[in-house]
Amino acid sequence: MMLINSICWVAILLCSSIISIAQTGNYDLVILNGRAMDPETGLDATKNIGISGDQISIITNEDIHGKITIDASGLVVSPGFIDPHVHGMTHDAHRFQVHDGVTTVLELEGGIAFIDAWIKSKRGKTIVNYGASVPHGTIRAMAMESFQPYLTQAQKIIDAEGYGSPNLDKLMINMGRSGYQSLSQEEMNRVESLVEKELSAGALGIGVPVGYYPGATHGEIFNIYAIAANKGVPIFSHTRGFKMPGIQEAISNATTTGASLHIVHANSLSLGEIDVTLAMVEAAQKNGLDITTEVYPYTAASTSLQSAIFDEGWQDLLGITYGDIQWEATGERLTKETFKQYRKQGGVVIIHMMKPEWIQKGLAHPVTMIGSDGMPYAPGAHPRTAGTYSRILGKYVREEKVLDLMTALKKMTIMPAQRLEALSPIMRRKGRLQVGADADITIFDPATIIDKANFEGLAYSEGIHHVVINGTPVIKNGVLIDGVYPGRPVVSKYLR
Repeated sequence: MMLINSICWVAILLCSSIISIAQTGNYDLVILNGRAMDPETGLDATKNIGISGDQISIITNEDIHGKITIDASGLVVSPGFIDPHVHGMTHDAHRFQVHDGVTTVLELEGGIAFIDAWIKSKRGKTIVNYGASVPHGTIRAMAMESFQPYLTQAQKIIDAEGYGSPNLDKLMINMGRSGYQSLSQEEMNRVESLVEKELSAGALGIGVPVGYYPGATHGEIFNIYAIAANKGVPIFSHTRGFKMPGIQEAISNATTTGASLHIVHANSLSLGEIDVTLAMVEAAQKNGLDITTEVYPYTAASTSLQSAIFDEGWQDLLGITYGDIQWEATGERLTKETFKQYRKQGGVVIIHMMKPEWIQKGLAHPVTMIGSDGMPYAPGAHPRTAGTYSRILGKYVREEKVLDLMTALKKMTIMPAQRLEALSPIMRRKGRLQVGADADITIFDPATIIDKANFEGLAYSEGIHHVVINGTPVIKNGVLIDGVYPGRPVVSKYLR
C-alpha cells in the first residue's frame, strides 16, 4: 500500500513538473512586467504574458521565457485597439494607425464594393487586421438601370487590372451622381441580391450613409433595414441630414424592422443635440434594442466638398460659414469664391463645427465606443486619421480626466469587438487580453502617450512603444518593423 502511495505521489509530482514546464517554458514571444489591463474581465495587475503562434497562451506572475522578449516595465499592456470606422485603407494610412495603437481597422460606415477582390488585394500585404461592410450607397447605384453598363465595366476592370486599378476608381467616382436619384421597386429588388452577394463574400453588415444620397426615399431606407433584419446583420449609418430627424428615422427603422443599428460619429451628426442622441441610444439599450453608437475626439469633421453635405442650406444646418471650412490640400480656410471653385473641382475639406463640451459629453457617456472616422492618407488629412486613440488616452484620460483609463480602453477594445462578434466569430477572440485570445496587443506609456497630428499635418503619435498583431511584433520600441504583414481579414460568418 505504501509502495502504491509512493508511486502515486511520484506520478503527481512528475505531472506537476510537466505542467509547470509547460506553463513557464519557451514561448514565441513573452511580454514581461507590464501592467496588464483587460476591460472585459477587469484585470489590472502586473503580469507576464506568453504568446504561442498567434494567440495568448499564458498570463501569469511566474517567470516565463520566449524566443522574443519585450520588457513592458512601467507600461500598460492592453488589447489592441479596434477602429470600427476607417476610410483610410492604404499602407500609408495603416502606418499612422498602427503608430496610434490600432490593430484592427474596419470600414463600416461607407463599406467597400467588390469586397472579395478587395480582400484578395490586401491579403499578405497588410500590417493590420481589416474588414468592411456592404456599401449601400454604391450598391444602390449598381442597382440602377442607368448604371448597369458601369457594373459590367467595373467587373471587367477588376478581372483584368486588379482591385486597385485607377480606372476602377474613376468609374466609381462617376457613379457618385446616383445620390440624387431614387430607386424603382425593380431596382430595390436588385439591391437585395447585390447585398446578399457581398455578404456571402464576407462583408460585415451594411453601411448606410444615407446623408450622402438625398435621393433615397424613406421607403427605400426602411427597405434596406428590413433586408438587414432578415439577413441578421447590422446597419452602420451616417443618418439623413444632421441633428435629430435623421437619427430618429434610423432608430424608428431599427425598432420597427428589428434590425441591429450602429449610428456612426454621434458627435458630428448630433452637434448641439448630442445629449438627446445619447439618451435615445441609452433608452433603446435598456429596452432590449441592439442599437449602439460611437464618437471621435475632435471638434472638426471631414468629408468631400462636392458631397450632398454642402448642398444649399448647409450654413444654417451646420451653424457655420465659409471660414470654418479648411481645404485639406493647402490648409487654407475658404471664402465664398474659393468654396465655389473647389466644390466644382472636388476634394476633401476639414469642417470646424463642434464645441469641446459636445466631445466631452460623447466620450464620457457609457453607451459610446470610439471610432476615428480616419480619412484616406494625405499629408494634410484630418488629424483623427493618425491620432484618435492616443488623443483619448493623453488628453481626455490623463490631462482632462473626462474618463478613467479602464473605461477608455473598454471603448477602444471590447465594445467594438462585442458589436461584431455575433456576425464575425473572429471578433470573439479580439479586444481581449485573455488566454486563448488573438495576440493583438498594444503596449503604451500612460504618462507620455499623446497625439502629435494636428490640423496643419499628420504625425505619428507618441507613447506607443510596442504593437503586436496576431502574435507578430509590428512596432518595437516605437519603430515600425519593415516587411512584416501579419494583418488578416475580418469577415462574417456568411462567407462562402
